[in-house]
Amino acid sequence: MEQTPSSYRPVSRPRPKLKMPLIGNMLGGSGGPKPSREEPHPLTKTIVPVIIAIAVIAFGIDYFTKTNAPKTSFRGEGEVKEAAFNGKILRKWYNVISPKNDVEYVVEIINDKKEKRIVSFLNEKSTIGDFILPYNSISKKENSANITVKRYFKKDTVLALKY
Repeated sequence: MEQTPSSYRPVSRPRPKLKMPLIGNMLGGSGGPKPSREEPHPLTKTIVPVIIAIAVIAFGIDYFTKTNAPKTSFRGEGEVKEAAFNGKILRKWYNVISPKNDVEYVVEIINDKKEKRIVSFLNEKSTIGDFILPYNSISKKENSANITVKRYFKKDTVLALKY
């Protein structure tokens, strides 16, 4: 009986390469699934172009409606004077602009068509912030410096904008 040396190791087959999920055989391992040479299903040929066409049309409609939409924000003396709006006040807030500590009074208005408008009274000198409260109605005519505020329990107030 022959004795085997203690340094002898039995010959084993090489270990298979590790495969990462979702990557498959990118690193050159063998034995993985082969790409099929079959033609795709005929339904796939017709549905994919239709889905792409619908997506392109939807993005086009979205782009053109945004570019042709009416203006939704008015800021500064010139834009506010030219604007005409009529609706209910949703929110109001103040912004302080840091270099000169200018106070910007901002009001968000919703009209009868459920469209939101943001009006910014930048550099406005009157006390408009004291009279305008959320859920009051506000209206202004085009090229006018007067704003009418309709309040619940008080008479309508006409405010003259001073810049």
